[in-house]
Amino acid sequence: MSRESCITHAAKQAIAIIRADYYRLMERDACGAALLNLFEYWANAAIATDPTEDRPWVGARPIREFEQMLLGISTDKQIRKRLALLEDRGFIQVQTPALRGAAKSYRVMVPEIQRALVGQMTDGSPEGFGHLTDGEESPRSDNQISAGHLTERPSVKQPVSRRSNDPALKKSSKEFKEKRSEEVCFSLDLDQESPSVAVVDNEPIKVGTVTYSQLPESIDYTELWERDPVLAKSRLRQIAPGHKRLEMVAHSVGHWWLGPGLNDFDENLIQACRNRKRKFQQPDGVGDAKTFINNLLRNGDWGNFALRCEEALALRAKAPMAQAAEAVVRRSPFEKTEEERRASALGLARFKAAQGEVEQGRAIAQQFGFSLTEIGLGNLSETFFAMPQAA
Repeated sequence: MSRESCITHAAKQAIAIIRADYYRLMERDACGAALLNLFEYWANAAIATDPTEDRPWVGARPIREFEQMLLGISTDKQIRKRLALLEDRGFIQVQTPALRGAAKSYRVMVPEIQRALVGQMTDGSPEGFGHLTDGEESPRSDNQISAGHLTERPSVKQPVSRRSNDPALKKSSKEFKEKRSEEVCFSLDLDQESPSVAVVDNEPIKVGTVTYSQLPESIDYTELWERDPVLAKSRLRQIAPGHKRLEMVAHSVGHWWLGPGLNDFDENLIQACRNRKRKFQQPDGVGDAKTFINNLLRNGDWGNFALRCEEALALRAKAPMAQAAEAVVRRSPFEKTEEERRASALGLARFKAAQGEVEQGRAIAQQFGFSLTEIGLGNLSETFFAMPQAA
């Protein structure tokens, strides 16, 4: 008999679920399994609207939405890697938008995922992991690896909290990382390229003064940069030769630097940082914004930098609409039309001629193309001036 939970929770809250069959299918990768379950949730909603669609599109989904739905169990870099892996395995299709930096659209390949699950059940589940039958007992072993609770090495790097500008906190964080590096064995192979999102084409991409050999957003050398910056720089120089901000290239944001100067960032990014400083009533000049960007890069505050990049994308999207609005010239209701100006000039020229100021009247007539007869000077030798009359 089913019953409600003993704990009362708030309604309509996000729930991150990791299914056992998805966990096995993704080779004990918790982030990949959670993403598959999330795509299944979106696909169910799409199929409920159109039951004839077995491979539904679930719309454009930014990386921030994945982070929120997974409740922070993975960073944005880890999510990008797992999305690329799901695409390589044929579980999803990704449509790259025309606008650089916009959210990608995803299609859930339901039949392919189902066939993979059926094939996994046919092959059998790994030893020491899976559902228990009624006649089986829970494994009683002190070895957590054989019991299925731990893998031999962590397959997903745990997210790192955003860094602070406080020197004391940075010092303690550095000591913690050094201590942890002695206890945890990282599985990064320095002789192989860091995995990255598949490139749409092999044509070089020009952004500012730099020509990239692949999409700047698809470059991911975050782990290698923290592990061995020298090796990371040597490889990034081959991908983006001439780039003076290789730390930005390593974190997939190299296209926000245009060059050739060290502080020649994208104007939208500079404006976003100016708006940010203005919000907190701080100096918001162009130089202040560039200093703000340099401080983010120097401190490795990539979470804060990503937020500024999203604000810059929003400003870039609004730019065409602002230019179109400026192109529309609106005439003031107090501004005279051409006919009104001519009528006023004719009256003034006639007044000058009547007052005996012939030269001034003739000058006004010549400027607006009036005949001498029109201004009351028809007895003079000249009949018309060189300028033709306006229609």
